[in-house]
Amino acid sequence: MNRAELEAWLRLLNLEFSPGKLRALLARFGGDASGVLSATPAEWREVPGVREADVQALMRAVQEPCPIPPAIADGTVQLVLERDPRYPAPLREQPDSPVALFVWGTLQERDRFAVSIVGTRAPSSYGRMVAERLARDLSEAGLTIVSGGALGIDSAAHRAALESGGRTIAIIGSGLGRLYPAENRRLFERIAMQGAVISQYPYEAEPDAWRFPVRNQLIAAWGLGTVVVEAPEASGALITARLAAEYGRELFAVPGNIDNPKAKGCHQLIKDGAMLIDSAQDVLDTLGVQRQPRDEPTASLPVLTEVQERLLNALSLQPQHLDTLARATQLPIQQVQVELTMLEMMGLARRMPGGTFVRVL
Repeated sequence: MNRAELEAWLRLLNLEFSPGKLRALLARFGGDASGVLSATPAEWREVPGVREADVQALMRAVQEPCPIPPAIADGTVQLVLERDPRYPAPLREQPDSPVALFVWGTLQERDRFAVSIVGTRAPSSYGRMVAERLARDLSEAGLTIVSGGALGIDSAAHRAALESGGRTIAIIGSGLGRLYPAENRRLFERIAMQGAVISQYPYEAEPDAWRFPVRNQLIAAWGLGTVVVEAPEASGALITARLAAEYGRELFAVPGNIDNPKAKGCHQLIKDGAMLIDSAQDVLDTLGVQRQPRDEPTASLPVLTEVQERLLNALSLQPQHLDTLARATQLPIQQVQVELTMLEMMGLARRMPGGTFVRVL
């Protein structure tokens, strides 16, 4: 794509017309942005679904300056059109998918074998660790992990996929020039090196609230299945889950504590027919995916003392304070503290805020 073609596409996409309206315009004027913009107002009016306000917007798009952002000009961010072979295959199946995507990173053919993992932005320690475990195991099985780049469950899934050496895709609800959330910039940089950060919105688009439910359509459509880890009864994750079911994708939900309001959405999904899962193997079995053999030998588990075994058995994915663990194991609190430090060094326990500890699976 030369500079003139790129500028024409940016002018057209900056209008933020619906995919259906864009496709109607492109079909009428040769399938090219330049063809659309070189048409006359009278010709635009002949296109079904084009309103007078759209005609005025097209006139402004032709007349006003449209500088190309440096990241797009130098190829750091690429515009991938629907007709481009790199355009994600799972999205082609959906009639409401965008006609173009802004991509920071790389897209690979293997990314069509993906699982979407979503959940609350404020997970419990249990939810965060389950998201990490599922993303890691699914990534190690060869699947690409797709999520929304948000804080909480999304970030946990992305990081676990990266740490396992796998691929991950973040589909965000703002333009790539307005990364949201801003505190995840470093994470997005890592994702772009080991996958891609993607937006359907113009480069400078702000993270307006309405964009996120629309963005969720891509997350739901991309994955062979969608896993909901923790979600309150009213959350964006449940929108993604509903869309996944509408698109004919497999829907999985992780059960949680019945007293945890962040688990209510998952429990309702299970009642409504989503598959209850407690391991990545449940997902792999349902999708018919075989685990890929690991090249490196499996590390042997460390040898534990009897006391360490007792303490490890007392640990769970729910954070527990030193006092609680001391009572459960009937050990002096000082000894529990020392042994927990040893378990941390072995990678079997993790220290959490407030002097609590959880088991690492």
